[in-house]
Amino acid sequence: MMLFILTLLACAPPDTPAGPLIWQGPIYEDIPTDGTAGLASGFVRVSTTDGNVIAEGTQPDPERPTTWRISLPGTPEEVEVRIGGPDQLTTVWRTTLPTSRSYWFAGTFFAVKASTLIPLWDSLAELTGEEAAPEEGVALYGDVLALTDDDALAWTDAEVMVQDPSGGVYPVTTLTTTATGALDLTTSTPGPVSVFTATGLPSGPLRLIVDASDGRSVVVDYTAEPGELLSAFSFTLPEDS
Repeated sequence: MMLFILTLLACAPPDTPAGPLIWQGPIYEDIPTDGTAGLASGFVRVSTTDGNVIAEGTQPDPERPTTWRISLPGTPEEVEVRIGGPDQLTTVWRTTLPTSRSYWFAGTFFAVKASTLIPLWDSLAELTGEEAAPEEGVALYGDVLALTDDDALAWTDAEVMVQDPSGGVYPVTTLTTTATGALDLTTSTPGPVSVFTATGLPSGPLRLIVDASDGRSVVVDYTAEPGELLSAFSFTLPEDS
């Protein structure tokens, strides 16, 4: 199970009246680090996996505009949560709706500023000799969370790709962390994958496929719109069977 889809669920009391379920929590305006501000201006939108919007986020407390609330139909299903703002790439998260009144941890959801990732992609274009992707293309970014030593070994020589419904395969750039703490291409510095990313992907249904070197695999499906960032933050492998 991938940690980026987990939330902290707080069950409502048994006598909670029938009606839409409330799901809420803080949202950051960029990848959370010390000092990252909350998202006070933007949007939060929940869609089914085939693109039908089922809920729009609101900011119920004017004094805490970085806390967002979503009124849900209460049906447990896989959904996409889109978060965007004036300086952010619309960031797409895959998750499962809660079945009771729920709150997510600070840092569970965030949008990513364009100024955070575009310099990285420009640097990678120089390293790989490929042109930077056009702004209207879909992008993917993931960072790996290895929970055990076995996970770290499994991410060494892992294969990561994106596939479309017609069988088209799009390569994903994988990076490892060097001894100095910098990122380098795994093709240049062998080691466990720390970050994986792709740009210039087509819009529409896309499938992220991760095949670890120990045989474990993860598949995540998205329905992407032009210019969006598909989130695979805090990406983990499933537990050993």
